[in-house]
Amino acid sequence: MKKINKMLRKIKYTFLFIIVGALVFLGYFMSLDNAYKVTRERVIKAPAKLVYLQIADLKNWNKWSQFKEKDSTMQFEFEQSTNKEGDFFRFTDSNGMRQKLTNLTLSPDSLVVQSLSSNEQTQEFKWQIIPQEDGVLVRWTAEGELPFMQRIYSKEMDDMIGPQLTRGLELLDKSVQADMQKHETTIEKVSELSSTYYLYKSASCKFEDLGKKLDELLPDVLMYVINNHIEMNGKPFTIYNKRDVANNSVIFSSCMPTKEKISAKGDILTGQTPGGKYLKIKFQGDYKYLKGAWQKADDYVQNNGSLIVDATRAPFEVYVKGHTKSLNPADWITELYIPIIEIINPDNMPQ
Repeated sequence: MKKINKMLRKIKYTFLFIIVGALVFLGYFMSLDNAYKVTRERVIKAPAKLVYLQIADLKNWNKWSQFKEKDSTMQFEFEQSTNKEGDFFRFTDSNGMRQKLTNLTLSPDSLVVQSLSSNEQTQEFKWQIIPQEDGVLVRWTAEGELPFMQRIYSKEMDDMIGPQLTRGLELLDKSVQADMQKHETTIEKVSELSSTYYLYKSASCKFEDLGKKLDELLPDVLMYVINNHIEMNGKPFTIYNKRDVANNSVIFSSCMPTKEKISAKGDILTGQTPGGKYLKIKFQGDYKYLKGAWQKADDYVQNNGSLIVDATRAPFEVYVKGHTKSLNPADWITELYIPIIEIINPDNMPQ
């Protein structure tokens, strides 16, 4: 009997020890924070709208997502709409887990809130796009709650998730920059242009400073046109009075076309373009690549036995679509015109 009582006491104490251990273990887990919040940020030199569209329009995640970098075979499954609140895409991550990314809140050019969900848990992404002097500060926050048995990792979440957010921001930056750098030059055709009057200001500079100089001169001429209620007769353009590639210099005139001859005052002058045949070249992209476009056009003329440059007339470029129409330089359209003399039938020119 004594042996039985002794055994029962051991079982009792063992049971109590297990209960106390379980309560301590449970209390420890209950004391852990189940919520986590991880933030990383990066300055991206681009307009807020372009960065916003990379994030809010879900189809763009195909180009930069850090999820896909881990597994190049990963397929994103998009719905018909990808840029509105409630839109989503699905994918299977590198661990074989089925995931869904959904747009929750979209505040154009400033805020995107999304959820990344699976069968196990949901994580919220908050993207803040904050204007800076040289671009935008993108602040990416990932937050959520850990399942009970995973609370032990609550203090390690910054180290676990932080590098993923940092890499995602790097890839986002690269994608935005790549989109902005796209440019294309297309040789179009010979066009017969009529003469037109214009108002202008002239200057000289190095090729790499041309964009900055244009930004100074064109607004001056435009304001003169507006303040004097002068009717324009087309898009702004630049005449290259002298392009010295060897010495990296250019003399140019920033021009606004007018319907009639205007008697200008001050440092604004009046000119008239000569009519005649010009080779038309379409350039789409940032103005900083225009030098290359002109070189391609010059090479085309030199290698084409049916064309010679008419040195009595100056080449010029027309700004068909610029930053007032699109913040993405890859969308800008400039038409280049080289004065030429044809020595064969124009039907042989490219169409």
